[in-house]
Amino acid sequence: MNTYVLGHSDPEVQRLENQARFIGDLTDDILRRAGLAPGMRVLDLGCGTGDVSFLAASLVGAGGSVLGIDQAPGAIEKARGRATLAHLDQVRFEVGSVADYQIVEPVDAVVGRLILLHLPDPAATLQRLAAQTKPGTLFVFHEMDMSTARSMPEAPLCAQGMRWIYQTFRRAGVETDMGSKLYTTFRRAGLPDPQMLLSARFEAGPDSFAYQYLTEVLRTLLPLAERSGIASAAEVGIDTFADRLRNEVLALDGVLQPPAFIGAWARTRT
Repeated sequence: MNTYVLGHSDPEVQRLENQARFIGDLTDDILRRAGLAPGMRVLDLGCGTGDVSFLAASLVGAGGSVLGIDQAPGAIEKARGRATLAHLDQVRFEVGSVADYQIVEPVDAVVGRLILLHLPDPAATLQRLAAQTKPGTLFVFHEMDMSTARSMPEAPLCAQGMRWIYQTFRRAGVETDMGSKLYTTFRRAGLPDPQMLLSARFEAGPDSFAYQYLTEVLRTLLPLAERSGIASAAEVGIDTFADRLRNEVLALDGVLQPPAFIGAWARTRT
């Protein structure tokens, strides 16, 4: 698996939890539409601190089970602590790399959010995992298209901030529009044509988390952006970026659209 370019620092872990709250309902909708149901056994790839695993657990219930894997021991430790506090005995977490993970327990569904964009060959990974599952196993993935982020009317700071984010991710080898490539990825993996759905938040007003959401991503990427010559700390002005972005959008009486998310799901052939 490619190095996770955002790292695993405590601020990044907190950013991921903030992001999970912001987009959790979008992922929950995809998991429900895909068919996660009580009693199912679920494998969550690249689980981080467990947010998608917990969404899956709410759908499979106490009679089901969820196993989340992630390559970051710190994230797994945090996920285990959260599961204990929530008394979710049906959820377990293990340290493991998605790129070479071997399924050793029967599963009914394999899920993941914002994980395929970091893999060097996501189709090959899905093909390998699908070969280890029984016929009819559900595969569900939720990925973003970064190029869809915008403000209307266009706020120059929003446009510039998204260019910095987009260019930095691309320089790091991340697939910035993985969502739109899910169809081809599923087919290349030998899976049936997936059902797909695009969803996006449209945010406005002074209290939206969207301004902070984009700023937190940019803050984490800033050292890499500087090393890559994409932007300097002085150019970005990260400590005031969220306030400036909010003021600019409000002055335009505009809306902010963070990157759209695309869900895709299919069952292995019977």
